[in-house]
Amino acid sequence: MKRTAITVLTGGLVAGGLVLAAGAANAMPSDHPCGASDVRVSVAPDPSNAAGHEAYVLTYTAASPTTNCKLEGAPTAVSFLAGGQPLSVSATPDGSESVPVNLRAGHPAESRIIQRSAATPSGAPEFVTFDLPTGPFGQPVSVAWPAGAAVKGDSVQVTPVSN
Repeated sequence: MKRTAITVLTGGLVAGGLVLAAGAANAMPSDHPCGASDVRVSVAPDPSNAAGHEAYVLTYTAASPTTNCKLEGAPTAVSFLAGGQPLSVSATPDGSESVPVNLRAGHPAESRIIQRSAATPSGAPEFVTFDLPTGPFGQPVSVAWPAGAAVKGDSVQVTPVSN
C-alpha cells in the first residue's frame, strides 16, 4: 500500500512538472511584441563608430523582472524635439538585416542613431520620440536626449535592434 502511494505521488509530481514545463515552453516571447510599458529606453553617445560618422545608442531594458517580449526591426517615426518643436531631421533605416530579439530582465537590446560627423548641427534636442521596433504596430516612446548633444544634418539612419 505504501509503495503504491509513493508511486502514485511520484507519477503525479512528474506529470505536474511536465504540464508546467509545457506551459512555459508555449509562452515564447516571439509571440508577444514589446509594448511601451514593457521597456525602458535610454540614449547615450556611442564611443565606437565608423569613420566620418558618430552614433547614439538606444538601450532597451526590461521594465520589470517578469518582462519577456520581442523587439524586431528599427525604430520608426523618429522625431527630435527642441523647445517642444520637432527639428527638421528625417530618419531612415540603415538597411541592416533585422532579427527578432528577446527582451527580458538581464538581457537588454540596443539600436543606434547614426549621423555624419561633418554635417551642420540641426539643433540640440531635449527628447527623441519614436515607435518601438515591435513589428507592424509600433509603440510610441519619448526619451531624454543627452544634454547639449547636437543632431547633425537633415537626415540620420537608425539600425535594427540587436543583442
